[in-house]
Amino acid sequence: MLQTGTAGTLIQSGTASSIIQGGVNKEAGPVNILFLLDASFSMKEKLDGSMQKMDAAKMVLQQALARVPSDVNLGLRVFGQGYTGDNWTDCKQSALLVPLGQGNRRSIIERVRQIHPYGLTPLEFALRQAAENDLSGLNGPKTLILISDGADTCGGNPCEFIKQLPRMGIKLKVDIVGLSLGHRPEDMIARHQLNCITENSGGKYYDAKTAAQLIESISASVNKAISGRVIIKPGQPATNIDTPVELQEIQLPTPLKAPEAQPLKADPPQPLPDGK
Repeated sequence: MLQTGTAGTLIQSGTASSIIQGGVNKEAGPVNILFLLDASFSMKEKLDGSMQKMDAAKMVLQQALARVPSDVNLGLRVFGQGYTGDNWTDCKQSALLVPLGQGNRRSIIERVRQIHPYGLTPLEFALRQAAENDLSGLNGPKTLILISDGADTCGGNPCEFIKQLPRMGIKLKVDIVGLSLGHRPEDMIARHQLNCITENSGGKYYDAKTAAQLIESISASVNKAISGRVIIKPGQPATNIDTPVELQEIQLPTPLKAPEAQPLKADPPQPLPDGK
């Protein structure tokens, strides 16, 4: 389901007014949600024995995006999307693919479909770019939804960076969906690091070991971020996409395969004309 119940009453809505729900004053202004997607090499692994982690994340994001209210600002940043073999370069592999805004659902979905897992996990660098640049100067509550399967592999300390945000005057909540983190030592380290980020930002950590749990986790995080707004039920048509997009309905556990990136091949050399 892409809808969860709301516990309070929406007294006043609109992008420029205050929202009062459950007796709590919400920050005035439009809701801002930035998706931060891990594209490191480990996202090639299977999420539930049948579907690649990256494929599952793409599928669920497509479905969720189509049902977020149109007055919510959405954006997409990715990290680990490239690999050169040079650590200094690869630890700065992060890009804002779609800036925060409205009417950009089609753009986000199209860019999500083009992402392939390649590199390292420069998590602190990506969080820093998101907090200091992508979400800077925006009014309204800000939520970053991180979808990742591991800890920072570039020597960064993302939790310590998050702890510094209040001193920097940055108010940002980070929800994290941890993909298929088990009981291996590296998984325990990753879960501790990711959970530390959410605890120090006022967000929530979700464990997702299957595609179904991924759906539930992202849906819950989005619904919580929009503070009482109701996400459209899956059976209702999505009317908030700027241009119609062909979306795949979620049919679990059918895997959705993404095409592997193919290296470019140079044309064979052509013979020179006679006499040349």
